[in-house]
Amino acid sequence: MEKKFRRAERKIEKLTIRYPELLKKDTINDTIKITIPQVQVDTIFNSTDGDTVTLFKDRLRVQYVRQGDTVYLSGECQADTIYQTISIPVEQVVVRKETILEQIEKHSKRLIWLFVILAILYVAIRIIWKFIKPL
Repeated sequence: MEKKFRRAERKIEKLTIRYPELLKKDTINDTIKITIPQVQVDTIFNSTDGDTVTLFKDRLRVQYVRQGDTVYLSGECQADTIYQTISIPVEQVVVRKETILEQIEKHSKRLIWLFVILAILYVAIRIIWKFIKPL
């Protein structure tokens, strides 16, 4: 089976080299969803002066909280989804469907020869029947 498959591939390759109009160039567009996970980090350290401070920028949030002589610092980056579209060029072999008239034209020689052979057989049987019947 694999041998037949390779042979068919070689034939298609030779045909497409000889007749490049058999190849139809097309592009497939695919959208990929890329998810960036949320990142969150907490830390605690000692400080002398301070207050509660919260910073926001785009997806980033940093909060600085001072409680007595302890400082609580937390940072968070929101999760995000990115959609990326990729274009992939593809070549396809064009297969043309034959109409009934084209099929008849293609097989007309065979049909004519079939009718000629049938006519010759009919005549031969009639002649043989004439010689056999009188006996």
